[in-house]
Amino acid sequence: MNQEKHITEKLGRRVRKYRLSKGWSQMYLAAEARLDKSYIGSIERGEVNPSIRKIARIADVLGIKVAEFFSDR
Repeated sequence: MNQEKHITEKLGRRVRKYRLSKGWSQMYLAAEARLDKSYIGSIERGEVNPSIRKIARIADVLGIKVAEFFSDR
């Protein structure tokens, strides 16, 4: 698997994990992060490569550091 695909899939899994841990829907996260619901779904499925600004916006809304999306801990 190439690195880009691996990273986008890992990011997607982590976004979903943190979103679900808060009991939030994709629609709620999208509204809070000022993004489209379908874009959140695309991120969670690893279909898109979001900009660092969008990743940071999502992390801020979830109350986590960007690094937590990519950490192996």
